[in-house]
Amino acid sequence: MYLPSLLAVSSLFLAASATSSQIPLSETGVLDNGPHVDQARANAPHIFNALHSSMRQWGSSLNHNGMSFFTASVPNNTLLYHGTHSKDPVAGMEWLAFEIEHAEVFARMRGPGGPGRGPPGGGPGGGPGERPPGGPNGPPPRQGTSKDYLQKTNDEPISYGYLQIYRTSRPLTKLLYLDGMSAGKTSMGTLDTQDYVMCKDSDTSTTNPGGDYGRAQCMCKLGAEYGIEGIVRMEAGFELILCNFAASLEFITANQRPKYDAPEGVMDSSQFEYIRGVAARYQGITFGRVKVDYSSMVSAYFYPLNLTNPDATKSELPRLPVSDKEGLSRLRADALDIFSGGSRTDTVDWQGVVDMVVTRYSDRLQYLASSNLTDRAALSEINFLLSAFIDYTDLSIPNAIETCSRIYLPPMVSPTRSDGLIYEAVFAVTRKICSTLFEVRDVLLGAGNEVDSTVTMPNPAIQELIEYLNWSTWLECGRCAYDEVCYVAIWPWGSVEDHEKPGCVKSDDLSGRRGYWGGWGH
Repeated sequence: MYLPSLLAVSSLFLAASATSSQIPLSETGVLDNGPHVDQARANAPHIFNALHSSMRQWGSSLNHNGMSFFTASVPNNTLLYHGTHSKDPVAGMEWLAFEIEHAEVFARMRGPGGPGRGPPGGGPGGGPGERPPGGPNGPPPRQGTSKDYLQKTNDEPISYGYLQIYRTSRPLTKLLYLDGMSAGKTSMGTLDTQDYVMCKDSDTSTTNPGGDYGRAQCMCKLGAEYGIEGIVRMEAGFELILCNFAASLEFITANQRPKYDAPEGVMDSSQFEYIRGVAARYQGITFGRVKVDYSSMVSAYFYPLNLTNPDATKSELPRLPVSDKEGLSRLRADALDIFSGGSRTDTVDWQGVVDMVVTRYSDRLQYLASSNLTDRAALSEINFLLSAFIDYTDLSIPNAIETCSRIYLPPMVSPTRSDGLIYEAVFAVTRKICSTLFEVRDVLLGAGNEVDSTVTMPNPAIQELIEYLNWSTWLECGRCAYDEVCYVAIWPWGSVEDHEKPGCVKSDDLSGRRGYWGGWGH
């Protein structure tokens, strides 16, 4: 059983696909364990949404079980932050945050690590081990409990933290981006691409959610072999596991953090402000600090893998099939192969393509699905969306659907295999949208003069389309008050309700919002 798809491939769709023969696709005659156009079409909405949510905190929090691999780069002179308990610059492998708030959490914690999670002693000498999520000392402090949380034991001296600031000394062009919430230490599938693909056969491999240092060692060992400089992941903020600080960074400064029992150390709203900083990056980390090569995408959704979640209560979340060793080995080989060639300049901004689709249709589809819409208002909206694609001198609805479906799909001079698969996936989604809207248009036009101001039930085809698309934009909070933040479950915080129905919350409302992540989160 594969992830469900509502898309029915019609003969017209197959004919239309044949017109894009310039796009390189897997052979359709034999279905092996490699990437295949049939899988790209069947999993089209998931591929579409993975592109839309890439390097965005919001969609990656809702669709937190990432299934895709990309190459990425960070420009020269990009500021990065590291929270630790030493003022000395890091030389080898460690974690970096893209945001100050993220690194500050670990700079203010007692003990080594941050946003890094190093082993005891803060370096390789301590050896890897299984540690709780969020660093060697557990998750970030809970709201209102920082003093108790940081209370030292009798035999342990207080260690005050440092916020280290670095700047890239050259472009980092060989980074691996793992999508979803791939830094969330959960047993729900957030770590599948690391534990069951990249690090399955490593001597530091682990399936323990807290074994993050071993994961980092594994991926940096792969990096030495395949030229990967670091790994970009996301938890409550985006992070970079950089395999060699000394080779890539300029050390700017290390600022000691204030004592917790001093007035300048009072930060009762630290969790709320941290979440506010995370929320500011819901739609991207801004300033071009990470550039993803979408033409390099390697996704489990391209392959004939059974992504059904064995936990029936979480059927909407994909899981990699641990028992399919051959299939996962192929996925791993292809994910590493994207680093074998040189950098490309003619890549396709597939996120920009899907953004065009989402921004055109997201609000309008919800409007068409509203329960207080008249037939006349619905027809007016659909006419607005579709009229541009109709040539009224030669009325051909199949041609109009084809034009509507391909309007945002770009021509490609030298497409990669991934470009071809993505093209078919995005085309499947846009064709579903356009054909559904033309179907509803036909129903409304068929009513003739009866189209009036009568309020009727929404057309079920619109609701089916919305369920098929499953866009993260439909769960956004809208504008919250200045003393509120739009709150969605982000490891290690959040309740089931926060995942299913995110909303605006005040600082005082953060306490007790837990339970979604099970035993490896609050």
